[in-house]
Amino acid sequence: MQVKGQDVKEQWQHVQGFKIKVVDPDEDYLGIDIQAANPRYAGSARIYAGLHELSEFANQIRGFPASVQDERVYEFGSRDRSIAGGYCKLWFRCADHSGHPVIEIMIEDDEQQCPSGHAKLSIKVEAAGIDRFVERLFEIEREKSGQAMLPATGES
Repeated sequence: MQVKGQDVKEQWQHVQGFKIKVVDPDEDYLGIDIQAANPRYAGSARIYAGLHELSEFANQIRGFPASVQDERVYEFGSRDRSIAGGYCKLWFRCADHSGHPVIEIMIEDDEQQCPSGHAKLSIKVEAAGIDRFVERLFEIEREKSGQAMLPATGES
């Protein structure tokens, strides 16, 4: 399948990891686009987040992992079809006893935006990458513009 001169596989290979982009700033909400991809699977969703939700998320994952038993869960949006916007559940955990972080992601788009779609995938990330991602989340929330990217490691 071709998308603007690229096949879809090539397009997603450029964004392996987890990305949040502000696409619709408003005085009542922050419209964000969430994308997640590993080498084999990808998904995205438009979410209508609260005005301070990116900093709430950032505070939830700040300092992860604190130990190899550390687990953190965060949910954007709602699975309730009567509520506009998509849904994304993130489960941060350690993949092994060395503390290598992995994110399990479930993502569903809003049926009002596009045909129903959902994906479930995992990506391996680096702890230092999470720290940089957290700082960028605070910036894009404050600016109501931009994107934050948490790249996958080569081991996904």
